[in-house]
Amino acid sequence: MIARHPCLLNRSTSVLVAVDLQEPFLGASFERERVIEHCKLLIQAAQALQIPVVATLQYAKRMGGIIPEIASIFGDQTPPTFDKLVFSCCGSDGFNAAIAGYHQVLLCGIETHICITQTALDLQHRGYQVHVAADAVSSRTEARHLLGLEKLKASGVVPCASEQAVFEWLYEASAPEFKAIHALVK
Repeated sequence: MIARHPCLLNRSTSVLVAVDLQEPFLGASFERERVIEHCKLLIQAAQALQIPVVATLQYAKRMGGIIPEIASIFGDQTPPTFDKLVFSCCGSDGFNAAIAGYHQVLLCGIETHICITQTALDLQHRGYQVHVAADAVSSRTEARHLLGLEKLKASGVVPCASEQAVFEWLYEASAPEFKAIHALVK
């Protein structure tokens, strides 16, 4: 492999974090279906490329688990999932240990201007290179979503499209996983 720009996602140094994909949050989100479809793409691609996936839930006792559309992708391979009462995933017991050893974190989920932003900035502060799949995150309103993305970008978090992230992970068309990945993005 050639020397690559450090802001390109690398599957050997990346972890995907799916934040609070729960119905009470998604149900009220701007472009809910877009978020679900892009999160599904990222999770399925991560599985195909053997990239670890970590999930969080915001107050699961009251807000419930991961929505069925996403949970069904995991089957019996449920990722490490951390319940939290804080907005930043970094404040959740076990979360930091689950992502230790990775350099790049790709975030998807809900809500852009709250949990995604606080998690991204806390991870960045801890030395991680943080990417946010802009088409796989949202908030209750488009304005809040866009303001969250604006703050993330201004703070040095790397925005990307889900498909862009998947092809950065894949790296080359000759990879054995190419056909499976290509089928996901068609």
